[in-house]
Amino acid sequence: MSKRINLSQGKLEKWEESFVPEKDIFFLREQDHHLLKEFGHNCLLFSKEEFSNHPTYAAISYASSYTYWTLTEDITTVVVLPHRVFPSLKDSVKTAILTIQHEVGRGLIFESRYFDGILREPAKSLLLPYGFVSNNRQYIGIQKEIWNQLPKSLKSDLLNRIAYDYDTPGIFDPYVPTESMTSTYVNAYPNEHGPNCLSSTLFVAASISSGTLLDWIIKEWVHPTTFMNGLKQLGYKEAPLSKDAMFPHDILVWRDKQERIVHASFHIDQHYFFNKNGQTFFNPWKTVHMRELEEQWGMHTVKVYRK
Repeated sequence: MSKRINLSQGKLEKWEESFVPEKDIFFLREQDHHLLKEFGHNCLLFSKEEFSNHPTYAAISYASSYTYWTLTEDITTVVVLPHRVFPSLKDSVKTAILTIQHEVGRGLIFESRYFDGILREPAKSLLLPYGFVSNNRQYIGIQKEIWNQLPKSLKSDLLNRIAYDYDTPGIFDPYVPTESMTSTYVNAYPNEHGPNCLSSTLFVAASISSGTLLDWIIKEWVHPTTFMNGLKQLGYKEAPLSKDAMFPHDILVWRDKQERIVHASFHIDQHYFFNKNGQTFFNPWKTVHMRELEEQWGMHTVKVYRK
């Protein structure tokens, strides 16, 4: 049986603190450069390449909140602002800039439906300059300064709705195979951005192999090379793939057409897997069936690794 994973108030309060990064970031294309003068002097202008390699803005908190992986390829310039600058811009400029952020795929832009039934004064007036229409749909952009001013109840309600939409429900079924090493984490959300499918998979494999809970690993943001090194260290090797002959503790790894790892999951037993779908705190750790993995990742090539 699948159902929604409940969020505690304590969890929501932790999310509120880091949901919107301290600096406002805006991504512009060549055709948007006429807006650069509107930012004034209190800003930093990065080339796309320099921004991508900057250690501060490559941090997981920025990458996850602004969803770098959904950005379009035609971005040329990145504008970084202290969070008090953007509210001082003219409303028409705010609208133009936020519309562009939606067009280029930046995070922290939400359809207005997320606010239905929970948006009241004074928050309604505060957010009015941050609303815009794109393709006949109403959106609201969230920036740090306005986030700081919103009521706590609105923040909690909004985060709850985002989490509900962000990922599929968890499986709550006593007859589904479980692994003792994952019991603390199944159907739970992390406190911070970062933990991803690779760290989750390595955590279970390493904990079982060592016979002790290595839960520091599950909280890491693990990259592909580190992940493959971990599999090798644990004695995993690629094996012939047969979905009808999966063994407990097998690991499935999906790669795209460029051979880049896009997902991994740990097979518990009977085609049930310990899984995390992304690096944000909106992606819970959960048990999923092979059917769900095939629906979400089936467009990629899958390989099996076995001890």
